[in-house]
Amino acid sequence: MDNGARKGHIVIRGIPERLMAQLVEDNSSIDPTYIEDFLLTHRTFVDQSVVVADQLLEWFQDPILRDKVTRVLLLWVNNHFTDFETDPSMMEFLERFEAELEKAKMHGQLRMLNFACTAKARKRTVTLTRPSRDDPLQFQVVGGYEKGFGIFISKVDHGSKAEEIGLKKGDQILEVNGQSFEHGTKYTRALEVLKSVCHLSIT
Repeated sequence: MDNGARKGHIVIRGIPERLMAQLVEDNSSIDPTYIEDFLLTHRTFVDQSVVVADQLLEWFQDPILRDKVTRVLLLWVNNHFTDFETDPSMMEFLERFEAELEKAKMHGQLRMLNFACTAKARKRTVTLTRPSRDDPLQFQVVGGYEKGFGIFISKVDHGSKAEEIGLKKGDQILEVNGQSFEHGTKYTRALEVLKSVCHLSIT
């Protein structure tokens, strides 16, 4: 309590379900670091991060909790992105959450989530080989100069070689076989480059 104006409680310990429930309760003025502390330490009392993720998705179905749930996820992505990029089930959760944001017409929050994922992803180079140029790419892209932003992966075929080598929805393609995709690459030109060869070195 602070001059009688603030009332609440600071969580010291509890069962995992109760600790998770605290994420969407209004105690930020009493315990402002609770969410960050939880995200930092949750793996000591929850077997897998996806347990927390699934609970967030469940809460998201309640319109009253949507903003709170989205704030928790944005904080998680911004501060602990390795929880996601090192766990395929968590990347799958992100895709499901993006679909829910789209369905709820929360476009501003969806953009923030996409930007956060792109900003936190590690720069890496992967190699994808197809038997022939007629074979499908195994992933889809969006963006380009016409849209005012770079070339991003919008979908990766499940069970494909592209998924196996680590391409993920939301990845920005910076370079293909030494050719920059960062500035002013048109969508049609990007597709042309991606489909023109069987051996792709993608950064």
